[in-house]
Amino acid sequence: MKKQIISFSIIFMMLAVLIAPNVPADSVCYAEGGDVLFASDFEDGALNAWTPFGGGGKLTLDTTVSHSGDNSLAVTERAQSYHGPSFSGDALFTPNKTYTVSAWIYHKSDSVKTFSWTLKYVDSLGTSQYMQLAGGEIPQKVWTEITGTVTIPEDSANYLTYFECANASTDFNIDDVVIIGDRNDREEQGTNKKGYLYSFDFENGNELWAPRGDNRLIRTDEYSHTGTHSIYVTNRNKTWSGPTVNVNDVKRGVSYFYSAYIMYTGDEYEDVHGFRMELQYSQNGETKYQLITAKDIPKDKWTRITGTYILPEDAADAAFYLQTSNVDEPEKITESDLMSFYTDSVIISETSVIHRETAVKALIILCAAAAAALLIRALFLLIAKRMRKKKEVLKSIAKDAMTQCYNRNAYEKRIDELTKEPEKCKDLWFALCDVNFLKYINDNLGHEKGDEAITRCGRLLMDVVGDDGEVYRTGGDEFVCITKKSMQEQIREALAKESEEDKGYPFAVASGFAAYDPETDGESPDISAITERSDKEMYENKQEIKAKNTEYSRK
Repeated sequence: MKKQIISFSIIFMMLAVLIAPNVPADSVCYAEGGDVLFASDFEDGALNAWTPFGGGGKLTLDTTVSHSGDNSLAVTERAQSYHGPSFSGDALFTPNKTYTVSAWIYHKSDSVKTFSWTLKYVDSLGTSQYMQLAGGEIPQKVWTEITGTVTIPEDSANYLTYFECANASTDFNIDDVVIIGDRNDREEQGTNKKGYLYSFDFENGNELWAPRGDNRLIRTDEYSHTGTHSIYVTNRNKTWSGPTVNVNDVKRGVSYFYSAYIMYTGDEYEDVHGFRMELQYSQNGETKYQLITAKDIPKDKWTRITGTYILPEDAADAAFYLQTSNVDEPEKITESDLMSFYTDSVIISETSVIHRETAVKALIILCAAAAAALLIRALFLLIAKRMRKKKEVLKSIAKDAMTQCYNRNAYEKRIDELTKEPEKCKDLWFALCDVNFLKYINDNLGHEKGDEAITRCGRLLMDVVGDDGEVYRTGGDEFVCITKKSMQEQIREALAKESEEDKGYPFAVASGFAAYDPETDGESPDISAITERSDKEMYENKQEIKAKNTEYSRK
């Protein structure tokens, strides 16, 4: 049955290639009536869109062993259990749809090993999630099939599938990878409008866009460039955090025109700020980042940012995204660099189509100048009317998406309240906490482990504080606890105990504590002075921890 499926796939290869350019070339994605959505047997002698997952491992075609045909895919030089071959599933999977998957695995190690075929996706909060498609115990030196039937979670996006082995040092081969299900009838949002390859106006939802990094995308009718809705990008903690969408239908070696409208508003932000339009893609197993264009955008005004770019012939897994300007030194990042902003009216089209469109528009203007003038005036009045709207910006979400602690916006509102009503400080205690060795963890064990350490710290502090206060995530690895009673001993004891738990990476959290002191603060407490004392104590504790663990300290 398996060989019949592969043969059937080859028969329809030429029909499928026109509608599935974003999956490996030896795969099949049927246009009408087919059940086989994907089949890869590596017989064309190329890796195509297969890339190493997690930045580790080496992928090569192996002609010495195969399940069928002459080739299989060999996976070597793995350093982590999750290192393995991967490919994008955005052209295959649809939320709430059920799929049957099958793959064959072979390894030459000296004992049975545990393997898993995993799906990584982004949920509605912008958090990466993982689910197993298939897996099991695989005996050595025998081709073994793993199969599974799964339903894709609701409100999910950005699909990536990869194979992994629990033993990080095990080399292995895969062959005859198949995905079966109903034809992907995902709504064709954002395509085939006015002859563009992509055209997004967000009138029917987020239209396949997803968060890039730790941020939130909210479809809103508060502001819009056209129509009634736009996308609001908020809860950003990195300059590169922003909205992203997969654009694998972009032809390689062809010039494309990219355009988007961006607006931001808020007294806390500077009057003009830089934005970037970029592409991310895989090439020869490496992730590449390419700037399309950068532009300074004024506040309170919808501004268009445009550029052209040609993707290389061998580019795979292409994604388009928007962000604020990069800042090389983290300590120089300002509030404006992490601003919330709106985007709308995004189009991606072959440059030749735009040129033709421009010529047609010019002809229409020449032939009907009076009508064009009336249209421009009407558009001007419409934009002017919208620009006069004096509504405040959407309230920032109070919770940090990754840790579920209160976020920095909530913390700043709390500090502002205590600054205006300093008497309240007399009944509060403050704790500042900072996760140590995060650079070591990110550089040596991966950002997923770094995120796990941050989440671990936040949840531990929330468990200790409970109903006696609030825990805020004020930065990437920084937390502040504001409590109704002194919890210095409980927090230190919990952090010390947690640091003894070995979860595959060094875990240590520096802490500092302070409270209102009549002799130091006088009759009217100064919230800044109190938090500065706790920050100073936390810094001293951080240096003590580093001195005792020099092998993990930042170089």
